[in-house]
Amino acid sequence: MAKFEPPTGCYIGAFVQLDPVVRGDFRRFEDLTQKKHASYFCYVGYGKPFPTEWVQRVKSAGAVPHIAWEPLEGLDAIEDDDYLTQWAEDARDVACPIFLRFASEMNGTWMPYSGNEHKYIEKFRTVHDVMERIAPNVAMVWCVFAQPISTIARYYPGDEYVDWVGVNIYSVHRHDGDPNKPAGEDPRDLLKFVYERYAERKPIQISEYAATHYCRATARRLVDFAIGRMSVLYASLPKQLTRVKMINWFSVDAIGEKLADNNYALTSDERVLSTYAQLISHPHFLSEVVAAPATPPAEPPVAIAAVPAPPEPPALPPRPRKGFNILLRGASGDVLRGNVVILADVGYEERVKLVTLYVDGRVRAVRNSEPFRFEWDSREVRDGTHTLAIVLYDDSYAPSKPQELIVAVENR
Repeated sequence: MAKFEPPTGCYIGAFVQLDPVVRGDFRRFEDLTQKKHASYFCYVGYGKPFPTEWVQRVKSAGAVPHIAWEPLEGLDAIEDDDYLTQWAEDARDVACPIFLRFASEMNGTWMPYSGNEHKYIEKFRTVHDVMERIAPNVAMVWCVFAQPISTIARYYPGDEYVDWVGVNIYSVHRHDGDPNKPAGEDPRDLLKFVYERYAERKPIQISEYAATHYCRATARRLVDFAIGRMSVLYASLPKQLTRVKMINWFSVDAIGEKLADNNYALTSDERVLSTYAQLISHPHFLSEVVAAPATPPAEPPVAIAAVPAPPEPPALPPRPRKGFNILLRGASGDVLRGNVVILADVGYEERVKLVTLYVDGRVRAVRNSEPFRFEWDSREVRDGTHTLAIVLYDDSYAPSKPQELIVAVENR
């Protein structure tokens, strides 16, 4: 799997710095959307310092930072120099996973770093190599805009330089703010080219998504339009588009902020907000990033005289694994009512990297640090018999045999 890629499910993230209600308050946003988010993103211009203070706020919220790093002065400034080195060192020192979306939407002519594919690829690779050498906690995201598709592939830096493939998609009612340019495309169609070309070998990140619920070009509220478009996209991810491993909502009133001609803010309309909360309540949407430790930078090679290779030692038998159990709190025996806590009582001798909770065969949550504790509202399922299962992943991310527990749910 790619760096920080979840084995199953899809991370949820958002841009909330300009949300008209929460104004960057992650906790309040999660109260309104009724679910913790795995990631938040911000924009940083190339040449500006690493946003350490903002990253620390994201970490304090239990989320992972996602940075859109934009060389708005063009590509010539990007060199393996003191600035890039210091930025990478600062990224390393915050000691958390980082999604670094470098120079996105390069296939669009509106970006100052568009137009020269060869130089773009060279500079992307430069940034990748510095991060790999200094800050292995950084996952490189190569991100395009959904259209035009004709130039997308020309900018691809190569599989060895890209951890995640991203795409920005917006469901608008009119293109370019022009009432004479009707839009309304199915967002799945806008995703299709990138998904079909890259999803087999890279996790897909919908780096930005939003649907307009007020269009200035038509001076109309379009709540039903927004609900229809967002519903068809989010509902498709658990079933048909399972290689989309992250999706981020751009929660901004772009009209009020004088950025564009659409209001995308989730908090500006109660129906849009409640629809979003309902969509992300599906257990496919994950609230925590799989933060496997990054591989440390390799030491430079040392030249030594050739010597005969020693004989291979005999293979050691696998280390024994002790059993593990599922423990319930807030339950009456194996009868569940309302909110319960599910604990994975792990007895592995080797280190456990990841624990996944399944309810009736579907991923409910993922944890990557102890205690392996899951809160679950049993009212999400119908009364009757259900199966809880825990799967552990070891150092190599090999899954254990599921440990299952049959429970009875009685809420009605």
